[in-house]
Amino acid sequence: MAKYKQSEYELLRRRCVELDQQGWKQGPIAQALGLTQGWVSQTLKKYRQQGITALQWRKPTGAPTRLTTDQLD
Repeated sequence: MAKYKQSEYELLRRRCVELDQQGWKQGPIAQALGLTQGWVSQTLKKYRQQGITALQWRKPTGAPTRLTTDQLD
């Protein structure tokens, strides 16, 4: 499996959907992009459920703070 930066995955998700719409099967898509078939399957599933917004890159959120707002001030 190829190594990609987190921010590059949006482009990969979009390419995955493009290839799917062109009639490619999941195995060849995974092989062409250097990803697992499971990743391709999950990406396409999210796209079908959520549409184009599922493909957008989002900055990962951290763990929620345990401090109260008073403690943060």
